[in-house]
Amino acid sequence: MSPQYPEKSQKNHIKKKKRKRKRSIKIKPIKGRILEQKDNYEKNGKKRISKVYHSFSDQEEKILEIGKRAYYKALAYYYYPSLPDPEFIFDYSKKIGFFINLDTYGITLNLANTPNIYLENELEDYFFSLSLHEISHYIFCPYDTLTNFRLLAAAIRGGVNKYYSPMVVNIFADLIIDQKNHADFPDLMNWELLKTTESLFDKSANETCSNLTKVLIECYEILWGIQIIPNSQRDEIRSNASKNICQIILKNFSNENLWEKKVKAIGKQLVEILKKEVQLNNNFQQENIKQKQSPFILPDDVLNIFGDLTELKNPDLIKQKSPDLNAPVEDKEEKNIQNLMEELAPELSFNTMRDLLSLHGYTDSTQNLALWYRGQAKGLIQIEYFQRKKGGSIPLYPETWRIGDAIESFDPIQSLLVSPVIIPNMTTRKWKYDYGIGQEKLSKIQDIMIVLDSSGSMDWNFNKKSISGRYHISLLAAFSAMQYSLQRGSYISAINFSEQIIAQPWTNDLTKIERVLLSYQGFGTRLPTKKIEEFAQKAENPSLILVISDLEIENWAPSKKLIKKLLAMGHKIISFFIDGDQSILLTKNFQELMERGAKFYCIDNIDDLIGLVLSEVKVLHQ
Repeated sequence: MSPQYPEKSQKNHIKKKKRKRKRSIKIKPIKGRILEQKDNYEKNGKKRISKVYHSFSDQEEKILEIGKRAYYKALAYYYYPSLPDPEFIFDYSKKIGFFINLDTYGITLNLANTPNIYLENELEDYFFSLSLHEISHYIFCPYDTLTNFRLLAAAIRGGVNKYYSPMVVNIFADLIIDQKNHADFPDLMNWELLKTTESLFDKSANETCSNLTKVLIECYEILWGIQIIPNSQRDEIRSNASKNICQIILKNFSNENLWEKKVKAIGKQLVEILKKEVQLNNNFQQENIKQKQSPFILPDDVLNIFGDLTELKNPDLIKQKSPDLNAPVEDKEEKNIQNLMEELAPELSFNTMRDLLSLHGYTDSTQNLALWYRGQAKGLIQIEYFQRKKGGSIPLYPETWRIGDAIESFDPIQSLLVSPVIIPNMTTRKWKYDYGIGQEKLSKIQDIMIVLDSSGSMDWNFNKKSISGRYHISLLAAFSAMQYSLQRGSYISAINFSEQIIAQPWTNDLTKIERVLLSYQGFGTRLPTKKIEEFAQKAENPSLILVISDLEIENWAPSKKLIKKLLAMGHKIISFFIDGDQSILLTKNFQELMERGAKFYCIDNIDDLIGLVLSEVKVLHQ
């Protein structure tokens, strides 16, 4: 018998229906029942799925109408969120009811393999419950891709293997949204879970139940006050894990700011269970990583009841509705992930971010490191350029106002201060004005040459929690200057020097510059004077040259000569000296260069970079 909704929930539901806005619903054409499905890969690595369809039977047509009605009923309950229309199918090769096509990011509702349900009203209730659950992922938890990334990172920081992190996050999200929906539909949610799991503990069904499934079912038992698992199949260690998980979920349930902390704690409860229950896929290959597939296989009963917990959700792409769900989304997805990772970079260590990127198929270590530095460097340094312009008039001093001067220039106050008797040409006064020189910020700044020292004294240290060293600080400064310049239409050249010279001529291609900057060498320190001069001569206009080093330059004499020459050519030179001694700037050599217009900054630590505004860098025009 189908459950009856509680009276309170019915009233709330009716009120919501009265307030909802009307929307015309476009139902996606149904292709038919899937008989066969094959995964094909093109030469460029892109996955294409070929399907063979047959027309629906009369019974399937009837179920289809019920499924549509239930889905749009759930959509109406949430006031028609901006989600694409689903694809309704009958795929008897899968027991998963609701899933996301990761190639098109379209929502698919599989109406096949319902668990022993035959009455129309029960079918509608069952599909309604499934639809509520899936829609809740995109309007509540995780809601958007940025939140999902933060939760994945929290699981990894909690000590969970990166491939386990999607399982932990999906379990957390399922418990959160099901508990929220249970408050409105307790009878429906209880009945749907009992129907879905009834065959697991039926001795005549000959089905086995994994420990992971039992842990999750026990969580729902505790949260909802029901019993599904027979007492004879309970285990104390497993039950304690379920109790701990439920306590974490229920504590400050409505506080979304605690989600990351909760995921981290739940990961610690699940990690040992996942190690025992989840098996490694022996057929897993490197190509599967690029296709965002997990190297682990979930137990069949977990897949049948709770769906694919290894799925990587990208709600942003789901919400971006497209009339053609089969259109390729690789470019849109890559841009979306890179933008979000740049935003998250200041919050994450490189190792955590690298794990997140590898989960989504990004395995190029240099590209991942460049993306992390790009995000770390955002906003650390702001380089502003100014040009002279005429400012407003400035009063200098009072002078005698004479007959014939403009009457509006006469100042009676100043005149009365001289004498109470106003005598033209004698006691009358006016102000002498002059025009000051103002400054105007240029919209397009100069091209920039980045000269980066990667010698052994510029150490670059990696550990599990952080990246440190002089070279790390140098990269933050270089990436900040590079980003600020490229955003304003400038061209960049880069020179990485130690014993060898790695260089990139003038370009506006971000990735080419990043690869040069990230090519650490670790040998001697010889400033590449010839290469710097070559690039300076090829510049269309006088440029800004940033030299980032630690002052341990072996060829200082020719370097000083080059700086003088570049300054004479009209180029601007600013040098960052990492851990440099401020007193060295008072020596004769540096004072001479500074008098000619060179700028030098000694930087002790990363805090000195944050908020540093190089407003002294000016392009002066009369």
